[in-house]
Amino acid sequence: MRTVDLRGVLADGSIGLAVLGLVGLLLLTRRWWGRALAWVVLLSFVLMTFALYEFVSVFDSLYALSHVGFLSDATFVGGSVLHLRHPILIGVMLVAGSVGVILAQLPRVSWWRGWAVALGLCVLGHAVMPMSHVYDGWRQRHAIHAQASLLPASAKLKSAGTVGAEVQEVFRADLSGKRWLGPLSDRPNVILVMVEAASGAVLPSLAKAAKLKSSASMPRLDALAKRHLLFSQVVAHQRQTNRGEYGILCGDYPKLLSDQSKMTEQVYGDARRCLPAALRDEGYTTVYIQAAPLGFMLKDQFMKKAGFDELIGDAWFEKSYARTDWGVDDKAFFEQAIERVVELHDRETPFFATLLTVGTHHPFTFPQGNVLEGGKDRRARAFRYADDALGDFLEALEERGVLQDTVVIITSDESAGLVDTQVSSVRLLAQSWSFAIVMLPEPEVKQVDSLYGHVDTALSIADLLGLENEARSFVGRSWFRDYESPRSIFGGNTYARRVIMWTPSEQAIVCDETFDDCKRYGMRKSKFNPKIEGKPAFPRERRLLAEVARLTRSGRAGMDPSDVMALLALDEASIAASDGKRLLTGGQYLRVPAGTILRVGFDIEVEGSDAEVELHQDVFLNGRERFARKAKRIADGQRWQLEYEIHVPTPSDQLVVQLYATTVSGEAATLRFRSAELSMRRGADADPRVNVLVDDVSTAAH
Repeated sequence: MRTVDLRGVLADGSIGLAVLGLVGLLLLTRRWWGRALAWVVLLSFVLMTFALYEFVSVFDSLYALSHVGFLSDATFVGGSVLHLRHPILIGVMLVAGSVGVILAQLPRVSWWRGWAVALGLCVLGHAVMPMSHVYDGWRQRHAIHAQASLLPASAKLKSAGTVGAEVQEVFRADLSGKRWLGPLSDRPNVILVMVEAASGAVLPSLAKAAKLKSSASMPRLDALAKRHLLFSQVVAHQRQTNRGEYGILCGDYPKLLSDQSKMTEQVYGDARRCLPAALRDEGYTTVYIQAAPLGFMLKDQFMKKAGFDELIGDAWFEKSYARTDWGVDDKAFFEQAIERVVELHDRETPFFATLLTVGTHHPFTFPQGNVLEGGKDRRARAFRYADDALGDFLEALEERGVLQDTVVIITSDESAGLVDTQVSSVRLLAQSWSFAIVMLPEPEVKQVDSLYGHVDTALSIADLLGLENEARSFVGRSWFRDYESPRSIFGGNTYARRVIMWTPSEQAIVCDETFDDCKRYGMRKSKFNPKIEGKPAFPRERRLLAEVARLTRSGRAGMDPSDVMALLALDEASIAASDGKRLLTGGQYLRVPAGTILRVGFDIEVEGSDAEVELHQDVFLNGRERFARKAKRIADGQRWQLEYEIHVPTPSDQLVVQLYATTVSGEAATLRFRSAELSMRRGADADPRVNVLVDDVSTAAH
């Protein structure tokens, strides 16, 4: 066992022994309720420990309390939480814990002495053993230690002082470089494909050049990249899809610190002008296609505000070879999406289509029994499956003549890293490593190794199409221009709670979200393969990174009292009996200030021959259920009106309002939404109560 692992064992031991001591105290009550509480405490700890283990194995970082709200979202739970990697292990742990509490005898004095000695040794050993910046934080401390050491960034982060023109350069469009490509004539179509969580390391040639080994690969995509334009070092500015997509589509930095996403804020406020809206104003038909449900993360509303004319999500895909709550597998996704793309191509107007896959997201969706060469685990097999699906899609586009007048851009929404190394700095920076492949109607072959970012995507597409006025409304530089000098580029990692700056001098500055701990790393063969040992960052570097991080948070802080947010973008939805339980809205993750009264209202009518729908509506705050109406049955010709207020005396960063529907009678039902709204106003008292104003089923008026 290495020293770094010993420190982690001592951390886990100190927390585990503390919980065991609490269990012992509850047993000393000699009452049935004391033993029952001991059982609850121990099994809760077992479940939390197992959840941390699962989270680390997928996301390579400790679980942050800021993400607890995801546990209240049906799409997240059905898509990831219920697809455990080690189900037998948790079963054994729960049974062993239950049997242990049931059979446990009252702890004696000798037991308490041994417990105190063990706890003291663990706490002392953990305190005196220094942290190593070489290895991952999750190997050296328990999640509870990590949460206790990180105050919310908003509590500490203030203006870091002026750093002059450097900050101004970060947030403006830079078209000063010498153009080496474009502008293209005849207004070509544009297809933007985002492969869920793909890292630059999935392209074997890039991994080899960076002297890194990847746990997953896409060899067909790598071969394609060698025949077109390849941007090998592109920064993915944040983890999580909604943050990554916002930066790509809107040409603006996402928030670099853990906070409510800008995509969410755009829904209830004035929206930033994004690339789809700019292209729509230039005569393009705009379509957004994703495999996952559109209601999750408010995509149904954000994408409309961003400028997409048509939205296609999980419910649109009738065929699948494999399916989870996250959506259809990648092969089925591309096979059906191509038909819509060809229809768009056959029109007289140009189109902009954005496609987002989901098969390479945990639990990694592909048909059971599918065996692919080079797939060592589920994640690796999912990427090989996606590689074949994407390759077939591009070949079909060529066969059907779409590529003759279409630009295709392939990148990722975020990066999962996917490098095989125990060095924490390498793993962290790899989780910001993406790429971009650009296929032109008249193919050009070139590899560009200069550092760019996802934030440059919108500006680059507008620049390629000759829309310089539109390009100037975005942040960044054009991929298709050469610049005299490099620039600083910024990223964040909400899972690892880190903020990063790549400097023009080939350095990476890495800070925690409090900016108390900042290290400077030199680079080796790649901008994402730093040297193992970091040195303390210079004060000016820390100030610049802190100031940029602060300014990326300068969007709206929360809903104003006058704001009313639509919870559904649809006027109606068709729910087939075969759909099962379907999520209609959820995943908002809104910030609610203390002293707020929430008002939620739904007015829904049901139509359909002999149809009956079972509706489920609930509200969660910080992962805790505050309101629920379960199994509310509404028949054909009936109308359900529900309106209530929730008093929120303490602040919350995780408000989720959900509505599910299941057709329980008849083949299908149509739900018509007369209203579905959320509003906030000040005035909550200390009593966190719920007031139901209307809960009525009546005959619908026609």
